[in-house]
Amino acid sequence: MKKNTIISAVLLAIASILVAIGVAEISFPESFLTFTDQDWLIDLWPKAYRYNIHVGLAAIVIATGLCFPAYKLQKDFAIRALETLFRVGIGGMFIFASIFKIQDPHQFATLVAQYQFFSALHVDFVNNFFALVYPQFELWFGLAMIFTPFVKESAFAIFWMFVSFIIALAWALWNDLGITCGCFELEGAQDKAEAWTSLIRDLILIWPTLWLAFRKNKSLIGIWKK
Repeated sequence: MKKNTIISAVLLAIASILVAIGVAEISFPESFLTFTDQDWLIDLWPKAYRYNIHVGLAAIVIATGLCFPAYKLQKDFAIRALETLFRVGIGGMFIFASIFKIQDPHQFATLVAQYQFFSALHVDFVNNFFALVYPQFELWFGLAMIFTPFVKESAFAIFWMFVSFIIALAWALWNDLGITCGCFELEGAQDKAEAWTSLIRDLILIWPTLWLAFRKNKSLIGIWKK
């Protein structure tokens, strides 16, 4: 393996870890990937946990910065690696997000109703249909993103799901509803700050999804074939 390829791989590996930490800090501040909630840090800096979004965004900015030299050093390898990482990461996230909703569609329908979006359009009956169908889309397009060659179609569908999430979250914030995203857990009304963090996360992840929508249809193994 060429020296440039090795360096590029190391940079992308570090970038991947930073993105994982960044997304965790933004959306899952109590997960094992975060450190702003660690007791030792809070003892030194009592308000550290309040800045988890700032830490998350900083990690993602640094990760993005590392991708540029990785690309410059070995363009072909970097593109293949990024496509692989994006497909596994975004596809896996959608699969994970669908599980809770599929297991408890009634609770998810209740959360969807809290957005009051369909009520405003006078189509309340759509809530239950949406709660039943949407998680299936998340599951199957997430699986397709990882396990099939149809990356363009999967990414295009997921891109529009991101658009719908962004619209819903912006609606909730505009109307000061103070509810959670409902993306990964089925909780009721909470602090609206959680809607902000979900909106920031979706605004970040929509861009690599859009990039994937313009890639050639190949399986993950096919990406690495010359």
